[in-house]
Amino acid sequence: MDDHSPETPAPLRPPARERKSAFGFFGSVLLLYALGGSAQRVSPALGLAWSEVFAFLLPSFAAAAGSNLRPAAFLGLARRPTGPQLALALACGAVGFFAAGSLATLTAAALPASWVELFDLTRLFRGDPLQRAAMAVLAAVLAPFAEEVAFRGYVQGALLTTRRPGAAIAWSALLFAAMHVDPIRFPAVLLLGILFGWLSWRAGTIWPAVAAHATNNAIGSALVLLGAQEGRTRVEDPRPALAVLAVAAAILALLASAYRAASPAPPTPEASRLRRDPADPSIRFRWHHIPAPYLAAGALGLALLLGIGAFAVRPTP
Repeated sequence: MDDHSPETPAPLRPPARERKSAFGFFGSVLLLYALGGSAQRVSPALGLAWSEVFAFLLPSFAAAAGSNLRPAAFLGLARRPTGPQLALALACGAVGFFAAGSLATLTAAALPASWVELFDLTRLFRGDPLQRAAMAVLAAVLAPFAEEVAFRGYVQGALLTTRRPGAAIAWSALLFAAMHVDPIRFPAVLLLGILFGWLSWRAGTIWPAVAAHATNNAIGSALVLLGAQEGRTRVEDPRPALAVLAVAAAILALLASAYRAASPAPPTPEASRLRRDPADPSIRFRWHHIPAPYLAAGALGLALLLGIGAFAVRPTP
C-alpha cells in the first residue's frame, strides 16, 4: 500500500433540516390563551389585551428568535404589500364578514339553543361605554395583528417547512378555528382562516391578512356597539342566510381572481427563513437563543397576570 496515498475525504455534513413544529407552538399558545381567558372573567378588556400580547404576539417573536430566525422576516412582517393587494384585502375582509356571519347563522340553526346562548360573544361588549369602546378597539386593531402574527406568521410559516401551501393554509386555519373554542363559529372562523391564510401566502406577507382580519372585526364590533347585534339568536328560516352566503361567495371569488392578478408570483417559503446567525444553519428552537428583552417581557406578562388575579380576589370593603 502506498503510504502517501491521499486520505479518503470525510463525508460532507448534510444541511440542517428546515422544519419547525407548528403543533408544539400551538399547544403553548393554547395554554397561555387559557390563562388569558381567566383574566377576561375579571376584566374583558384587560384580559383580551393580555391574551393578544402575551399569548400570541410575544410567543411568536420569541419562538422565531429562539429558532435562529429573524422574526420580522419569518413572521411575514418585513415584506411590504402593494396598494392593490391591501385594497383587495380590505374588500375581502368586508365580504368575508357577511359570508362568515351567514355561515355562523346556519350553524346556530343546527345546534342546540343552549349552545347558541352559551357562546354568545356579544356579552363581552356589555358594560359601561368606556369598556365597550376599549373592547371594540382591541378587537379591531390589536387582535387582528397579534393573531395574524401567530397563525399566519408563525404557525403557517412553520407548516410550510414540511407541507405544501394548500395543506399549510388549511392546517393553520383549522388550528385558528380550534383556538376560539366556539362550536357555533367554528365553520365561520375556519372559512376566514383559509381566506386570511391564502391572502398572506399569495403576497408573501401577513399585512393583507391583518387588513382583512381588522376589517372583519371592525364591522362586527361596530354593529354590536350600534345595537344592530344584540345577541346571537337562532333563525327558523335559513334561506336568507343561504342567499347572503351564496352572494358573498360569488363576490369573494371575483375578489380572489383580482388578488391573484395583483400577486402573480408568491415568494418561496425559504425567502422568509433568514438566519439571525448566518454561520449557524440550524433552525432548531433553543431557549438560550431567545433575546433577553423577550424574556423580560414574558416575566412582565406573568407579573401582570398575577396582578389581574390579585385584583379579582381582593376583599370587598
